[in-house]
Amino acid sequence: MSLSTPAAFGDTARSPGTRAFPWTKAGLVLVMAAVLLIAAALNRSTEYDENYSVFITGGTARPDWPSVVFTPESQAGLFTHRADAATANQLMRTTDVHPPLYFIALSLWRAVVGNDLVALRAFSVILALGAVLVWMRVAWLAGLPPIILGLVLALSYGFEIMAHVVRGYVLAQLLMGLTVWCALAAQRPGSGRPLLLACLAGLAGGLATCTHYFSAFPVVATLGWMVLATPGWGMRLRLGATAAVPSLLLVGVAAEFWLAQRAVSLGQSVAQFPVLPFPAALSRLAQYNAAGLLGGLPLYVPAGLARILVGGTLVLLLAGLALAILLQWRHLGRPRWLWLLGALVPSLALLPMGALFGAMPIELRYLVLAAPFVAALVTAAFQAWSRKAPQLSLLALGLLLTIQATSSLGLILHPATQQPFRSAATALAAAISPTTLVVLPFGQDGVGIVGSMLRELPFNQPILLLRSTDASEVVRRIPPQVCQLVLLNFGDRDAASAIQYQAARKALDAGSGWTSGALLWQEQRGGSATLYTSHAAGC
Repeated sequence: MSLSTPAAFGDTARSPGTRAFPWTKAGLVLVMAAVLLIAAALNRSTEYDENYSVFITGGTARPDWPSVVFTPESQAGLFTHRADAATANQLMRTTDVHPPLYFIALSLWRAVVGNDLVALRAFSVILALGAVLVWMRVAWLAGLPPIILGLVLALSYGFEIMAHVVRGYVLAQLLMGLTVWCALAAQRPGSGRPLLLACLAGLAGGLATCTHYFSAFPVVATLGWMVLATPGWGMRLRLGATAAVPSLLLVGVAAEFWLAQRAVSLGQSVAQFPVLPFPAALSRLAQYNAAGLLGGLPLYVPAGLARILVGGTLVLLLAGLALAILLQWRHLGRPRWLWLLGALVPSLALLPMGALFGAMPIELRYLVLAAPFVAALVTAAFQAWSRKAPQLSLLALGLLLTIQATSSLGLILHPATQQPFRSAATALAAAISPTTLVVLPFGQDGVGIVGSMLRELPFNQPILLLRSTDASEVVRRIPPQVCQLVLLNFGDRDAASAIQYQAARKALDAGSGWTSGALLWQEQRGGSATLYTSHAAGC
């Protein structure tokens, strides 16, 4: 079979789900995905939010760090202790903003593999590979070429960037895939056990909502599509009622958690996310959805003409994909409305949140649930165009996958796509010693910045934290034997850290007996590390 034939995109002459699933090729896709995700898990810095997962399951949501000099080794227990279920449950209700299912699973995983960051990330990698396989099976059931969908999904930046971190995003992706799989199977004419499949769809959708609150939106879209795509109102009502029972029970559990967390959730959202005008919100949503598919390619080239050219090329590619989908809309298969709804609802759900709560959490991590649906929509378009223009379709697919693969390599290797903690620690390693004091902003809550740097710095590195209440008194708090310190700044990580850094810098520069010297580390988002030397006797 030639790759330039329509058969290369999927055998549409036979009924969806009746041809043999290509297990060997699917296995190769999973191997490729595993290599990329393992490389990311090994090479990328500790992520700000990963510390929340570890501390919540460890029984200390927000550690009470020492106000005097300490070392990462002295606080190691906070990263290794595992709390009992009752303690973790209470912490989730009173201090966190996420539903409980992933944290329960992570706690069990920690009991088996330990607490090393890469070992904890391996759980997400395994779940991500499961999600890719499930979505390839969804494609097969829908009459789409599963290998193409698997490649587009596995190389989607929005999927990859969350698929190796210690968070629950890919568990939600996996459960959403199972929801769609069962929904597709339940509404097909001649399905052997449609009510059982509808029940399983509702169960998987409810579990997805107990993993990620935003899953409720694509779950509703999927189950609604399942009902409406089923012939006959009698059968529609039976399927809908059967799916609703387990789904609503589990959504009720998630809702009860959310109500308990509401004050914390709203407070954090208002503090963390800006209030955007409607046009700016739409622009940011478009930007992040584009990044979810194609990645951060413009960030990999210098600012200026090169970045403009790369960005312009990606805009043209996205416009071409949108036009290809629009022109072939009627030929994208029966589930096309499901793919479109699943691609849109994670974004559309954020807009009323901004109107209701005064803040709009437009972040890539909140849009990752759209990635498999976008991959399905793009795959359906390539399949449809392959019947009219097979060579052009193949070239377009090759261009898309090449851009995605390049972005994937950048995700693993380029510092612009990583949080700055590992690069800061690496830059400091050659210039400091165990006698050098690292002065570190506490940040908003002492979890993200502090936890990440404790993971990345040497175990014996002396550290002093800057809280908003004591940053201006940093000179008084430095032990007299310290002759050299490094003042760290993480730019836009959070507003509190910037205030703490500025207060400490002002105090050190105000004739305090300390002189600023070399800039040991600097990154484009504003992060820096400045060496200070004491004038005290004996130094």
